[in-house]
Amino acid sequence: MKKLSILFIILSLLTGCSEKGTYIENTTSHDERSVEKILMSNEHVKLAKVLLFEDELLAGIRVKTFSRFKKKTIASDIQKKLEKEYPDLKVMVSADSKTLLETEKLINKKNQKDYRKKIDKIKSIEKEQT
Repeated sequence: MKKLSILFIILSLLTGCSEKGTYIENTTSHDERSVEKILMSNEHVKLAKVLLFEDELLAGIRVKTFSRFKKKTIASDIQKKLEKEYPDLKVMVSADSKTLLETEKLINKKNQKDYRKKIDKIKSIEKEQT
């Protein structure tokens, strides 16, 4: 019984450490529910950080392990869906881990004065990758 309880505790700790889900920071009047719906409906997406700021929609995604070889295709499919849903926004979706990390740092900063400069920096990072 003692071994079983220790095993259960270890499993619950390991399960709690995996990142899953979607985090959306919205500073616009656009509805973010459709962004979440599009991201969560894709079975390959493990984690997503999204920033809606002025006329920009910036999304960094992490794909599941066995989908990593198709991550550019997955990101472009999601980008097409988001562009269709939000035709008045400039949409950028990336499955690159550096873009995801920079987007997360920007969201955590909460200082909207720096958003424009950082968004341009993230876009330039993405252009370097391609």
